[in-house]
Amino acid sequence: MHPRIIGGRYELIRPVGAGGMGQVYEGFDRHLKRRIAVKFTHANLEPDPEWTKRFLREAEVMASVSHPGMPAIHDAGIVEDESQRPFLVMEFVDGDTFEDLLMRRGPLPIGVVAALGAQTAAVLSATHRHRIYHRDLKPSNLMLCANGTVKVLDFGLAVALDSDRSRYTRTGQTLGTPAFMAPEQIEEREVTAQTDLYALGLILHELLTGDRVVAGDNPYTVWTQQVSRPAPDIRGERPDTPADMAGAIMCMLEKKPESRPAGAGVVHAVLLRHTTDLGALVDDVHSPARMYALAVGASSASHTALTVPDHSAKATDAIPADDFSRGDLYRAIDRARKLADESRYHPAIRELKTVVAAAVPLLGSRDADVVDARVKLADLRAEAGGYPEAAEIYRGLIDDLTAERGPYDEQVMYCQRRLAVCQVQLGELGAARDRLERMKIQMEARYGEADRRVVELGELIEGMNGRR
Repeated sequence: MHPRIIGGRYELIRPVGAGGMGQVYEGFDRHLKRRIAVKFTHANLEPDPEWTKRFLREAEVMASVSHPGMPAIHDAGIVEDESQRPFLVMEFVDGDTFEDLLMRRGPLPIGVVAALGAQTAAVLSATHRHRIYHRDLKPSNLMLCANGTVKVLDFGLAVALDSDRSRYTRTGQTLGTPAFMAPEQIEEREVTAQTDLYALGLILHELLTGDRVVAGDNPYTVWTQQVSRPAPDIRGERPDTPADMAGAIMCMLEKKPESRPAGAGVVHAVLLRHTTDLGALVDDVHSPARMYALAVGASSASHTALTVPDHSAKATDAIPADDFSRGDLYRAIDRARKLADESRYHPAIRELKTVVAAAVPLLGSRDADVVDARVKLADLRAEAGGYPEAAEIYRGLIDDLTAERGPYDEQVMYCQRRLAVCQVQLGELGAARDRLERMKIQMEARYGEADRRVVELGELIEGMNGRR
């Protein structure tokens, strides 16, 4: 029997598992002579175009984030036969899932759990910067590879909340795994970074105790408990858990999203204090990947040793969610907008500037919510006539967002146009025109001359030419 070939080059070898949306096969790339994984949608989902869109979005979502803790995406397409099944070609990841580790070993040592959790939090920090939320984080979707690295798998239910992208959710349908779903996900409220942190908290709790936090005979029972029943105190079952690590886990398991940690970076910082070597779980202890990670870790430790909080710090000190949260950022943007509507620009700018200064060290300058606040701050500066200050903020945003998302991102293009307006106001007409003309050439190549955005740019440039 001849092996099945798709895409003219990908040989299917054997099925290796199933994700939330599809079947995964081990495969072989005949062109590049390498082992791969090929994922298809489940056969019963093929008639539904929404699921096909979701599946192909997974390729775009995953390819937009480059991180060693995520499988690399190689290709995507649709099988050229009567089935027309979409497929995704990615790096083949081999190892043990966290679920496998629990089944074989039971509760894991604290340092091992901290190390596994810190790696997972680092991946989430990368995806959350793009407003990409996994929504189906669970032990079977986290894999420990032979070299000691953790891979986060199956972003098939991920949601990207960019302004020009659809969520592809269907009314009345709840997506995810009940035992690891946050209350807001069950109740079909807004999904945020804190939704993934809730699931990670459940996973860490289970790795430490060996028991599933929320269980039941049917999904409805599990959903009800997720929404209303508090998680058992981790120190009641693992009293040797350090106070700050226990506090972080219980904070992640708060029912209200705003009560959870402000971001994955906060969780990572707490767990990192207690990590130990994974040698007992790792086969290839001398792998180049481990050598590289150890070198990076040693270098980072030498630069940050003086700033790492003391291990005896209280849990409330380790989790600054009570002092600052994304909710504070949202509220500040909303208040600034209202103050600006009343032409009270100076208090609006002052408040937003203060909150942005607090958010950047905690969430990162490229975090999607921080970016929104920075854009609003720049807009307010420009509206108030502070064109030099606004131009400086727009330039910083363009540099950050282009490096993170590429030149065609909507917010990058918005900041480019706004910077050009500031340059005009500052008397730099030639620089503004050059900036917009370069943008127009890029966008024409990408979208075509008839695209609305290209036409509007052309009209803006013509208006500038009239000001010669």
